[in-house]
Amino acid sequence: MKGVGNYAAENLMKLLGRYDGLALDSWTRAQFAKARNRGRAASDKEIARFYWRFNSWRGLVLWCDMTRHWLEPERILNW
Repeated sequence: MKGVGNYAAENLMKLLGRYDGLALDSWTRAQFAKARNRGRAASDKEIARFYWRFNSWRGLVLWCDMTRHWLEPERILNW
């Protein structure tokens, strides 16, 4: 579909129950750097490698991992 790139397509697939796409954008990359990479930027390949073990659930796991502090306001990405 014209005008739909990888990011949008991966998010749309989540609505259909397909959670394997990571749908990386600048926000998720920055959150990953803070939460999992000691504040250093990571390549998309490095982020994908980190979540690879979750197989078809990796996109959902990434999202839950990057937003878990929303549900636990007393914790600020210090896992």
